[in-house]
Amino acid sequence: MYYIFIYAVVFFISTVYSVLQLNESKRKRGFSEALAINNKENYIPISILVPAYNEEKTVNDCIESLLSLDYKEFEIIVIDDGSNDDTSKVIIDKFKLKRVARPIRRLVKCKKEEFVYERFINNIKLTLVRKENGGKADALNMGINVSRYPLFVSLDADSILQYDSLTNIVAPFMEDDTTIAVGGNIKVANQVVLENGRVKKILPPKKLLVIFQTIEYYRVFLTTRVWFNSFNGNLIISGAFGLFKKSCAINVGGYDTNTIGEDMDLVVKLHSFYRKNKIKYNIKYAYDAICWSQVPETFKDLKGQRRRWHIGLMTSLFNHKYIFLNPKYGFVGIFSFMYFVVYELFSCVIDIFGLLIIIVSYFAGYLNIKFLATFLLVYILYSVIISVTSVMLENYVFRHIPSITTLLKLILFSIVESFGYRQLCSFYRLTGFIGYKKYKNKWNKITRIKQNRIKYEKETSKE
Repeated sequence: MYYIFIYAVVFFISTVYSVLQLNESKRKRGFSEALAINNKENYIPISILVPAYNEEKTVNDCIESLLSLDYKEFEIIVIDDGSNDDTSKVIIDKFKLKRVARPIRRLVKCKKEEFVYERFINNIKLTLVRKENGGKADALNMGINVSRYPLFVSLDADSILQYDSLTNIVAPFMEDDTTIAVGGNIKVANQVVLENGRVKKILPPKKLLVIFQTIEYYRVFLTTRVWFNSFNGNLIISGAFGLFKKSCAINVGGYDTNTIGEDMDLVVKLHSFYRKNKIKYNIKYAYDAICWSQVPETFKDLKGQRRRWHIGLMTSLFNHKYIFLNPKYGFVGIFSFMYFVVYELFSCVIDIFGLLIIIVSYFAGYLNIKFLATFLLVYILYSVIISVTSVMLENYVFRHIPSITTLLKLILFSIVESFGYRQLCSFYRLTGFIGYKKYKNKWNKITRIKQNRIKYEKETSKE
Protein backbone atom coordinates (compact mmCIF):
# COMPACT_ATOMS: atom_id res chain seq x y z
CA MET A 1 0.00 0.00 0.00
CA TYR A 2 2.84 2.40 0.87
CA TYR A 3 4.55 1.52 -2.42
CA ILE A 4 1.42 2.44 -4.38
CA PHE A 5 0.89 5.64 -2.41
CA ILE A 6 4.47 6.84 -2.90
CA TYR A 7 4.38 5.97 -6.60
CA ALA A 8 1.08 7.84 -7.00
CA VAL A 9 2.59 10.92 -5.33
CA VAL A 10 5.69 10.72 -7.56
CA PHE A 11 3.53 10.40 -10.67
CA PHE A 12 1.33 13.32 -9.63
CA ILE A 13 4.38 15.53 -9.18
CA SER A 14 5.89 14.39 -12.48
CA THR A 15 2.62 14.99 -14.35
CA VAL A 16 2.07 18.48 -12.98
CA TYR A 17 5.67 19.41 -13.62
CA SER A 18 5.55 17.89 -17.12
CA VAL A 19 2.54 20.03 -18.09
CA LEU A 20 4.30 23.15 -16.86
CA GLN A 21 7.56 22.16 -18.54
CA LEU A 22 5.88 21.38 -21.86
CA ASN A 23 4.19 24.78 -21.90
CA GLU A 24 7.49 26.47 -21.08
CA SER A 25 9.29 24.50 -23.80
CA LYS A 26 6.71 25.58 -26.36
CA ARG A 27 7.23 29.21 -25.36
CA LYS A 28 11.01 28.96 -25.58
CA ARG A 29 10.87 27.12 -28.89
CA GLY A 30 8.69 29.87 -30.33
CA PHE A 31 11.24 32.44 -29.17
CA SER A 32 14.14 30.46 -30.66
CA GLU A 33 12.40 30.31 -34.03
CA ALA A 34 12.61 34.09 -34.23
CA LEU A 35 16.40 34.01 -33.80
CA ALA A 36 19.27 33.05 -36.11
CA ILE A 37 19.39 29.66 -34.39
CA ASN A 38 16.55 28.66 -36.68
CA ASN A 39 18.65 29.35 -39.78
CA LYS A 40 19.14 25.95 -41.39
CA GLU A 41 22.66 26.93 -42.44
CA ASN A 42 23.69 26.97 -38.76
CA TYR A 43 22.61 23.43 -37.89
CA ILE A 44 25.30 20.92 -36.93
CA PRO A 45 25.87 18.06 -39.43
CA ILE A 46 24.61 14.67 -38.21
CA SER A 47 25.49 11.05 -38.98
CA ILE A 48 22.47 8.72 -38.77
CA LEU A 49 23.45 5.19 -37.71
CA VAL A 50 21.01 2.40 -38.56
CA PRO A 51 22.07 -1.00 -37.16
CA ALA A 52 20.24 -3.79 -38.99
CA TYR A 53 19.95 -7.53 -38.49
CA ASN A 54 17.54 -9.46 -40.75
CA GLU A 55 15.62 -6.28 -41.63
CA GLU A 56 14.97 -6.87 -45.35
CA LYS A 57 11.24 -6.12 -44.90
CA THR A 58 11.55 -2.67 -43.32
CA VAL A 59 15.04 -1.25 -43.88
CA ASN A 60 14.29 0.37 -47.26
CA ASP A 61 11.23 2.14 -45.85
CA CYS A 62 13.45 3.46 -43.08
CA ILE A 63 16.09 4.73 -45.54
CA GLU A 64 13.50 6.35 -47.81
CA SER A 65 12.04 8.25 -44.88
CA LEU A 66 15.51 9.42 -43.87
CA LEU A 67 16.20 10.74 -47.37
CA SER A 68 13.12 12.95 -46.95
CA LEU A 69 14.24 14.60 -43.71
CA ASP A 70 14.11 18.38 -43.61
CA TYR A 71 17.71 18.99 -42.52
CA LYS A 72 20.63 20.82 -44.10
CA GLU A 73 23.48 18.29 -43.86
CA PHE A 74 23.47 14.67 -42.77
CA GLU A 75 24.62 11.22 -43.84
CA ILE A 76 23.00 7.80 -43.50
CA ILE A 77 25.05 4.78 -42.42
CA VAL A 78 23.38 1.36 -42.40
CA ILE A 79 25.32 -1.35 -40.57
CA ASP A 80 24.33 -4.88 -41.55
CA ASP A 81 25.40 -6.97 -38.57
CA GLY A 82 25.89 -10.26 -40.42
CA SER A 83 22.24 -10.76 -41.36
CA ASN A 84 21.01 -14.18 -42.51
CA ASP A 85 18.52 -12.67 -44.94
CA ASP A 86 18.89 -10.26 -47.90
CA THR A 87 19.17 -7.05 -45.88
CA SER A 88 22.28 -5.86 -47.72
CA LYS A 89 21.07 -7.00 -51.13
CA VAL A 90 17.74 -5.17 -50.99
CA ILE A 91 19.52 -1.95 -50.01
CA ILE A 92 22.15 -2.28 -52.76
CA ASP A 93 19.53 -3.06 -55.41
CA LYS A 94 17.04 -0.40 -54.32
CA PHE A 95 19.51 2.48 -54.06
CA LYS A 96 22.04 1.29 -56.68
CA LEU A 97 25.00 1.45 -54.33
CA LYS A 98 28.58 0.91 -55.51
CA ARG A 99 31.26 -1.05 -53.68
CA VAL A 100 34.21 1.02 -52.43
CA ALA A 101 37.57 0.30 -50.83
CA ARG A 102 37.27 2.48 -47.76
CA PRO A 103 39.61 2.28 -44.75
CA ILE A 104 37.85 2.41 -41.39
CA ARG A 105 39.59 3.95 -38.41
CA ARG A 106 38.91 2.07 -35.17
CA LEU A 107 37.99 4.79 -32.68
CA VAL A 108 35.96 2.32 -30.62
CA LYS A 109 36.06 -1.46 -30.56
CA CYS A 110 34.04 -3.41 -33.13
CA LYS A 111 34.25 -6.54 -35.28
CA LYS A 112 35.68 -6.62 -38.80
CA GLU A 113 33.83 -5.29 -41.83
CA GLU A 114 33.16 -7.51 -44.87
CA PHE A 115 32.41 -4.83 -47.45
CA VAL A 116 31.36 -1.19 -47.85
CA TYR A 117 28.94 0.24 -50.44
CA GLU A 118 28.25 3.94 -50.97
CA ARG A 119 26.40 6.46 -53.09
CA PHE A 120 25.31 10.10 -52.93
CA ILE A 121 21.54 10.54 -53.29
CA ASN A 122 20.40 14.16 -53.58
CA ASN A 123 23.64 15.28 -51.89
CA ILE A 124 23.04 12.85 -49.01
CA LYS A 125 25.70 10.19 -48.57
CA LEU A 126 24.25 6.70 -48.07
CA THR A 127 26.76 4.13 -46.77
CA LEU A 128 26.16 0.42 -46.23
CA VAL A 129 28.65 -1.53 -44.13
CA ARG A 130 28.33 -5.28 -43.84
CA LYS A 131 30.25 -6.71 -40.87
CA GLU A 132 30.70 -9.84 -38.83
CA ASN A 133 27.85 -10.48 -36.41
CA GLY A 134 28.55 -8.96 -33.02
CA GLY A 135 25.23 -7.61 -31.78
CA LYS A 136 23.55 -4.22 -31.90
CA ALA A 137 26.14 -2.46 -29.71
CA ASP A 138 28.97 -3.70 -31.90
CA ALA A 139 27.11 -2.54 -35.02
CA LEU A 140 26.65 0.93 -33.51
CA ASN A 141 30.35 1.07 -32.68
CA MET A 142 31.11 0.31 -36.32
CA GLY A 143 28.78 3.16 -37.27
CA ILE A 144 30.68 5.55 -34.98
CA ASN A 145 33.94 4.50 -36.63
CA VAL A 146 32.55 5.07 -40.14
CA SER A 147 30.75 8.36 -39.36
CA ARG A 148 32.14 11.71 -40.51
CA TYR A 149 30.16 14.22 -38.46
CA PRO A 150 30.42 15.47 -34.83
CA LEU A 151 26.93 14.29 -33.84
CA PHE A 152 25.40 10.88 -34.47
CA VAL A 153 21.88 9.50 -34.22
CA SER A 154 21.22 5.91 -33.23
CA LEU A 155 18.09 4.63 -34.96
CA ASP A 156 16.35 1.25 -35.19
CA ALA A 157 15.88 -0.12 -38.71
CA ASP A 158 12.12 -0.53 -38.17
CA SER A 159 11.70 3.10 -37.17
CA ILE A 160 10.63 6.11 -39.21
CA LEU A 161 11.77 9.61 -38.28
CA GLN A 162 9.30 12.44 -38.63
CA TYR A 163 10.50 14.95 -41.24
CA ASP A 164 11.38 17.62 -38.62
CA SER A 165 12.80 15.25 -36.00
CA LEU A 166 16.48 16.11 -36.60
CA THR A 167 15.74 19.84 -36.42
CA ASN A 168 13.98 19.36 -33.08
CA ILE A 169 16.41 16.92 -31.49
CA VAL A 170 19.49 19.01 -32.35
CA ALA A 171 17.99 22.19 -30.84
CA PRO A 172 19.35 21.50 -27.29
CA PHE A 173 22.87 21.25 -28.75
CA MET A 174 22.42 24.64 -30.42
CA GLU A 175 20.96 26.26 -27.31
CA ASP A 176 23.50 24.89 -24.80
CA ASP A 177 27.05 23.86 -25.70
CA THR A 178 27.29 21.62 -22.60
CA THR A 179 24.72 19.24 -24.12
CA ILE A 180 26.24 15.83 -24.86
CA ALA A 181 23.15 13.70 -25.61
CA VAL A 182 19.45 14.14 -26.37
CA GLY A 183 16.67 11.55 -26.36
CA GLY A 184 13.74 11.60 -28.77
CA ASN A 185 10.06 10.83 -28.32
CA ILE A 186 9.03 7.33 -29.48
CA LYS A 187 5.50 6.82 -30.79
CA VAL A 188 3.71 3.69 -31.97
CA ALA A 189 3.77 3.40 -35.79
CA ASN A 190 1.58 0.31 -36.25
CA GLN A 191 -1.60 2.31 -36.87
CA VAL A 192 0.01 5.32 -38.57
CA VAL A 193 0.23 6.00 -42.31
CA LEU A 194 3.54 7.75 -43.02
CA GLU A 195 4.76 9.22 -46.27
CA ASN A 196 8.14 10.94 -46.60
CA GLY A 197 8.35 11.29 -42.84
CA ARG A 198 4.97 13.00 -42.59
CA VAL A 199 1.88 11.66 -40.89
CA LYS A 200 -0.64 11.17 -43.71
CA LYS A 201 -3.31 9.51 -41.64
CA ILE A 202 -3.70 7.94 -38.20
CA LEU A 203 -5.86 4.84 -38.37
CA PRO A 204 -7.98 3.87 -35.35
CA PRO A 205 -6.04 1.16 -33.43
CA LYS A 206 -7.73 -2.24 -33.56
CA LYS A 207 -5.39 -4.79 -31.97
CA LEU A 208 -5.52 -4.90 -28.18
CA LEU A 209 -1.76 -5.23 -27.72
CA VAL A 210 -1.12 -2.20 -29.93
CA ILE A 211 -3.72 -0.13 -28.05
CA PHE A 212 -2.24 -1.03 -24.67
CA GLN A 213 1.30 -0.23 -25.82
CA THR A 214 0.17 3.06 -27.33
CA ILE A 215 -1.18 4.11 -23.93
CA GLU A 216 1.98 2.83 -22.26
CA TYR A 217 4.23 4.90 -24.54
CA TYR A 218 2.18 8.00 -23.72
CA ARG A 219 2.87 7.40 -20.01
CA VAL A 220 6.60 6.97 -20.46
CA PHE A 221 7.49 9.69 -22.93
CA LEU A 222 5.32 12.59 -21.75
CA THR A 223 5.62 12.38 -17.97
CA THR A 224 8.65 10.81 -16.32
CA ARG A 225 11.21 11.76 -18.98
CA VAL A 226 10.04 15.36 -19.18
CA TRP A 227 10.26 15.63 -15.39
CA PHE A 228 13.72 14.00 -15.15
CA ASN A 229 14.85 16.35 -17.90
CA SER A 230 14.50 19.28 -15.49
CA PHE A 231 17.31 18.12 -13.21
CA ASN A 232 19.54 16.35 -15.77
CA GLY A 233 18.44 13.01 -14.36
CA ASN A 234 17.41 10.88 -17.35
CA LEU A 235 19.25 7.54 -17.34
CA ILE A 236 17.72 6.23 -20.57
CA ILE A 237 17.77 7.45 -24.13
CA SER A 238 15.77 4.99 -26.19
CA GLY A 239 17.84 2.96 -28.65
CA ALA A 240 15.12 3.66 -31.20
CA PHE A 241 16.09 7.34 -31.44
CA GLY A 242 18.82 9.31 -29.68
CA LEU A 243 21.40 11.96 -30.61
CA PHE A 244 24.93 11.96 -29.17
CA LYS A 245 28.10 14.02 -29.39
CA LYS A 246 30.53 11.59 -31.00
CA SER A 247 33.62 12.72 -29.08
CA CYS A 248 31.81 12.14 -25.77
CA ALA A 249 30.74 8.62 -26.76
CA ILE A 250 34.33 7.86 -27.78
CA ASN A 251 35.59 9.19 -24.42
CA VAL A 252 33.65 6.44 -22.61
CA GLY A 253 34.62 3.68 -25.06
CA GLY A 254 31.45 3.70 -27.17
CA TYR A 255 28.72 1.14 -26.67
CA ASP A 256 29.29 -1.80 -24.34
CA THR A 257 29.16 -4.99 -26.43
CA ASN A 258 28.62 -7.16 -23.34
CA THR A 259 25.10 -5.93 -22.64
CA ILE A 260 21.85 -5.88 -24.59
CA GLY A 261 20.91 -2.67 -22.77
CA GLU A 262 23.52 -0.72 -24.73
CA ASP A 263 21.33 2.39 -24.96
CA MET A 264 20.91 2.84 -21.20
CA ASP A 265 24.46 1.71 -20.46
CA LEU A 266 25.95 4.43 -22.67
CA VAL A 267 23.87 7.13 -20.98
CA VAL A 268 24.82 5.95 -17.48
CA LYS A 269 28.50 5.83 -18.53
CA LEU A 270 28.25 9.41 -19.75
CA HIS A 271 26.73 10.55 -16.44
CA SER A 272 29.46 8.70 -14.55
CA PHE A 273 32.37 9.98 -16.66
CA TYR A 274 31.37 13.64 -16.57
CA ARG A 275 30.50 13.69 -12.88
CA LYS A 276 33.69 11.85 -11.90
CA ASN A 277 35.76 14.35 -13.87
CA LYS A 278 33.65 17.31 -12.68
CA ILE A 279 32.92 18.47 -16.23
CA LYS A 280 29.75 20.43 -16.79
CA TYR A 281 27.33 18.55 -19.05
CA ASN A 282 23.66 18.09 -19.88
CA ILE A 283 21.69 15.09 -21.12
CA LYS A 284 18.37 16.29 -22.52
CA TYR A 285 15.03 15.00 -23.74
CA ALA A 286 13.25 16.55 -26.74
CA TYR A 287 9.55 15.69 -26.57
CA ASP A 288 8.89 17.15 -30.03
CA ALA A 289 11.59 15.09 -31.79
CA ILE A 290 9.35 12.25 -32.92
CA CYS A 291 10.29 8.77 -34.09
CA TRP A 292 7.58 6.33 -35.19
CA SER A 293 8.44 2.75 -34.28
CA GLN A 294 6.71 -0.60 -34.63
CA VAL A 295 5.66 -2.41 -31.47
CA PRO A 296 4.96 -6.14 -31.00
CA GLU A 297 1.59 -7.42 -32.17
CA THR A 298 1.89 -10.91 -30.66
CA PHE A 299 2.34 -12.06 -27.07
CA LYS A 300 5.48 -13.96 -28.08
CA ASP A 301 7.14 -10.84 -29.45
CA LEU A 302 5.99 -8.76 -26.48
CA LYS A 303 7.47 -11.28 -24.05
CA GLY A 304 10.82 -11.29 -25.86
CA GLN A 305 10.95 -7.50 -26.01
CA ARG A 306 10.07 -6.90 -22.34
CA ARG A 307 12.41 -9.63 -21.14
CA ARG A 308 15.24 -8.13 -23.17
CA TRP A 309 14.52 -4.63 -21.88
CA HIS A 310 14.58 -5.85 -18.30
CA ILE A 311 17.81 -7.77 -18.74
CA GLY A 312 19.39 -4.63 -20.22
CA LEU A 313 18.09 -2.53 -17.33
CA MET A 314 19.36 -5.03 -14.77
CA THR A 315 22.82 -5.23 -16.37
CA SER A 316 23.22 -1.45 -16.63
CA LEU A 317 22.19 -0.84 -13.02
CA PHE A 318 24.43 -3.64 -11.73
CA ASN A 319 27.45 -2.51 -13.78
CA HIS A 320 27.14 0.98 -12.33
CA LYS A 321 25.93 0.11 -8.82
CA TYR A 322 28.57 2.45 -7.36
CA ILE A 323 26.25 5.35 -8.31
CA PHE A 324 23.39 4.14 -6.09
CA LEU A 325 22.72 6.70 -3.30
CA ASN A 326 26.19 8.16 -3.88
CA PRO A 327 26.07 11.95 -3.23
CA LYS A 328 29.07 12.47 -5.52
CA TYR A 329 26.70 11.88 -8.44
CA GLY A 330 24.14 14.45 -7.28
CA PHE A 331 20.50 13.86 -8.19
CA VAL A 332 21.53 11.04 -10.54
CA GLY A 333 22.81 8.99 -7.58
CA ILE A 334 20.42 10.15 -4.89
CA PHE A 335 17.17 10.06 -6.87
CA SER A 336 17.34 8.89 -10.51
CA PHE A 337 19.32 5.71 -9.89
CA MET A 338 17.23 4.85 -6.83
CA TYR A 339 14.03 5.45 -8.82
CA PHE A 340 15.15 3.05 -11.55
CA VAL A 341 16.13 0.40 -9.00
CA VAL A 342 12.87 0.58 -7.02
CA TYR A 343 10.25 1.49 -9.62
CA GLU A 344 11.75 0.00 -12.78
CA LEU A 345 13.90 -2.97 -11.78
CA PHE A 346 11.96 -4.35 -8.82
CA SER A 347 8.48 -3.03 -9.60
CA CYS A 348 7.64 -6.26 -11.46
CA VAL A 349 8.55 -8.28 -8.35
CA ILE A 350 6.46 -6.00 -6.15
CA ASP A 351 3.52 -6.03 -8.58
CA ILE A 352 3.34 -9.81 -8.98
CA PHE A 353 4.35 -11.12 -5.57
CA GLY A 354 2.74 -8.24 -3.68
CA LEU A 355 -0.61 -8.90 -5.33
CA LEU A 356 -0.27 -12.66 -4.75
CA ILE A 357 0.62 -12.17 -1.08
CA ILE A 358 -2.39 -9.90 -0.53
CA ILE A 359 -4.78 -12.40 -2.13
CA VAL A 360 -3.26 -15.43 -0.35
CA SER A 361 -3.36 -13.54 2.97
CA TYR A 362 -7.06 -12.89 2.49
CA PHE A 363 -7.88 -16.57 1.85
CA ALA A 364 -5.67 -17.57 4.77
CA GLY A 365 -7.75 -15.36 7.03
CA TYR A 366 -5.11 -12.71 7.75
CA LEU A 367 -6.98 -9.94 5.91
CA ASN A 368 -10.67 -9.03 5.90
CA ILE A 369 -12.73 -8.36 2.80
CA LYS A 370 -12.85 -4.61 3.48
CA PHE A 371 -9.05 -4.27 3.37
CA LEU A 372 -8.79 -6.47 0.26
CA ALA A 373 -11.45 -4.45 -1.56
CA THR A 374 -9.83 -1.16 -0.53
CA PHE A 375 -6.39 -2.30 -1.66
CA LEU A 376 -7.60 -3.53 -5.05
CA LEU A 377 -9.63 -0.35 -5.55
CA VAL A 378 -6.65 1.88 -4.80
CA TYR A 379 -4.34 -0.28 -6.94
CA ILE A 380 -6.66 -0.14 -9.95
CA LEU A 381 -7.72 3.46 -9.44
CA TYR A 382 -4.20 4.88 -9.40
CA SER A 383 -3.31 2.84 -12.53
CA VAL A 384 -6.37 4.16 -14.35
CA ILE A 385 -5.71 7.78 -13.34
CA ILE A 386 -2.11 7.56 -14.56
CA SER A 387 -3.14 6.13 -17.94
CA VAL A 388 -6.10 8.45 -18.54
CA THR A 389 -3.98 11.48 -17.61
CA SER A 390 -1.29 10.39 -20.06
CA VAL A 391 -3.82 9.98 -22.89
CA MET A 392 -5.28 13.43 -22.25
CA LEU A 393 -1.81 14.99 -22.08
CA GLU A 394 -0.84 13.38 -25.39
CA ASN A 395 -3.97 14.73 -27.03
CA TYR A 396 -3.30 18.20 -25.61
CA VAL A 397 0.33 18.36 -26.77
CA PHE A 398 0.28 16.64 -30.18
CA ARG A 399 -3.33 16.24 -31.33
CA HIS A 400 -2.33 12.85 -32.78
CA ILE A 401 -5.53 11.18 -31.58
CA PRO A 402 -7.67 11.39 -34.74
CA SER A 403 -11.19 11.64 -33.30
CA ILE A 404 -13.29 11.92 -30.15
CA THR A 405 -14.30 8.28 -30.69
CA THR A 406 -10.65 7.16 -30.68
CA LEU A 407 -9.94 9.33 -27.63
CA LEU A 408 -12.83 7.75 -25.72
CA LYS A 409 -11.67 4.31 -26.86
CA LEU A 410 -8.17 4.96 -25.50
CA ILE A 411 -9.62 6.22 -22.21
CA LEU A 412 -11.78 3.08 -21.95
CA PHE A 413 -8.80 0.83 -22.58
CA SER A 414 -6.79 2.82 -20.03
CA ILE A 415 -9.17 1.26 -17.54
CA VAL A 416 -9.12 -2.21 -19.12
CA GLU A 417 -5.30 -2.48 -19.21
CA SER A 418 -5.19 -2.54 -15.41
CA PHE A 419 -6.94 -5.92 -15.49
CA GLY A 420 -4.32 -8.22 -16.94
CA TYR A 421 -2.05 -6.34 -19.35
CA ARG A 422 0.05 -4.63 -16.69
CA GLN A 423 0.38 -7.82 -14.70
CA LEU A 424 1.34 -9.72 -17.86
CA CYS A 425 4.08 -7.19 -18.65
CA SER A 426 5.33 -7.45 -15.07
CA PHE A 427 5.48 -11.23 -15.43
CA TYR A 428 7.39 -10.96 -18.73
CA ARG A 429 9.86 -8.59 -17.10
CA LEU A 430 10.18 -10.98 -14.17
CA THR A 431 11.38 -13.70 -16.55
CA GLY A 432 14.36 -11.46 -17.29
CA PHE A 433 15.80 -12.32 -13.88
CA ILE A 434 15.62 -16.01 -14.76
CA GLY A 435 16.69 -15.85 -18.42
CA TYR A 436 19.63 -13.48 -18.02
CA LYS A 437 22.43 -15.81 -19.19
CA LYS A 438 20.42 -17.24 -22.07
CA TYR A 439 19.20 -13.98 -23.59
CA LYS A 440 21.78 -11.38 -22.56
CA ASN A 441 23.46 -11.10 -25.98
CA LYS A 442 20.53 -11.69 -28.35
CA TRP A 443 19.14 -9.07 -30.73
CA ASN A 444 15.60 -7.97 -29.94
CA LYS A 445 13.65 -9.29 -32.94
CA ILE A 446 9.93 -8.89 -33.40
CA THR A 447 7.80 -9.87 -36.37
CA ARG A 448 7.96 -6.97 -38.78
CA ILE A 449 5.02 -5.62 -40.76
CA LYS A 450 5.12 -3.55 -43.93
CA GLN A 451 4.39 0.14 -43.48
CA ASN A 452 0.71 1.07 -43.40
CA ARG A 453 1.20 3.27 -46.47
CA ILE A 454 0.80 0.29 -48.81
CA LYS A 455 -2.40 -0.91 -47.17
CA TYR A 456 -3.78 2.64 -47.07
CA GLU A 457 -3.10 3.26 -50.76
CA LYS A 458 -4.91 0.03 -51.69
CA GLU A 459 -7.91 1.02 -49.59
CA THR A 460 -8.15 4.52 -51.05
CA SER A 461 -7.82 3.21 -54.61
CA LYS A 462 -11.02 1.19 -54.09
CA GLU A 463 -13.04 4.22 -52.98
